[in-house]
Amino acid sequence: MNNFRKENRIFSKKTILTLFAITALCVSVSAQRQIKAPNEFSIFGGGAYTFIYFQQPFDGVHGISSKGFGADLGVSFTAFAGKYVGFHIGLGMGTYNIKALVDSFTFVTPNYASAPNLFGDDQPYDLYTTLSGYKEKHTIYFLTIPLMLQFQTVPKSKSAYYSGIKKSFYAMTGVKLNFLIKKQYEVEIEELKNIAHFTQLDNWAGTQIFAGLGRFKGNTSYGQHEIFMPVFTFEAGIKWFISNNANLYTGAYFDCGLNDPTKSIRKPASNYTSENKLADLSLLEFYNNSFLMGVGIKLRLAFFNSSKYVPCR
Repeated sequence: MNNFRKENRIFSKKTILTLFAITALCVSVSAQRQIKAPNEFSIFGGGAYTFIYFQQPFDGVHGISSKGFGADLGVSFTAFAGKYVGFHIGLGMGTYNIKALVDSFTFVTPNYASAPNLFGDDQPYDLYTTLSGYKEKHTIYFLTIPLMLQFQTVPKSKSAYYSGIKKSFYAMTGVKLNFLIKKQYEVEIEELKNIAHFTQLDNWAGTQIFAGLGRFKGNTSYGQHEIFMPVFTFEAGIKWFISNNANLYTGAYFDCGLNDPTKSIRKPASNYTSENKLADLSLLEFYNNSFLMGVGIKLRLAFFNSSKYVPCR
């Protein structure tokens, strides 16, 4: 009986020690799961080649191109939920300067008018119009609020962080909420050309200036965009550990506008069939959808509290 009690006490001690070890391990694992990278306060800046992608241009539209540049500068804060994932929010200013060109628009207005005495009798005709040298220039300054998720790798040890490994990799994605402050556009047409086709006579006329036929000088006009333009963004690159309290992010990014701030103010090219109508010139509607896009580089200097750094395991 005494031996049984002795063995039972030994068994109880082993059980307690085992449970203690399991509990300590669970606490350690739980603590590991709660470990997170230190939060960062950042200053960022970047520049990009930008352009407008005009999707599904209309028939009769020829020679579309666009090019420009964009830049932004601001401050941001990244709050990490763990070692690898953080939520990034910022506030900054930016600009887009883009030129779009269309070589020509060609369209037909059937039964446009009748031309009395042009060919002896009052004859109806179809009007063939060509608008040449169309240009639009967009100068935009905006307030930007980036809302993004950041994913990153981390060094394998604290000693590697301070001495050996001096870099890791990161990627970010989300949206930028751009509120347009200065949102001016300039639009120009170099020349309007009208030719009449008299269908009943199968004859053409294109030099009768008094009848609105021939070549006419274009016009230039100015206007304003809408005020809001959200942008999808993706960024990836290298995170450099430059000191005990600072990181430098160097990356490349891609932006794609999610709406067209000019869509509601564009007018059909067929509205402009005579010289006097060019006095009310606006941006022309010549596509189904458009997306502002940019490809550039981004630099971000981030500051953090190094005492909160915990290495990856």
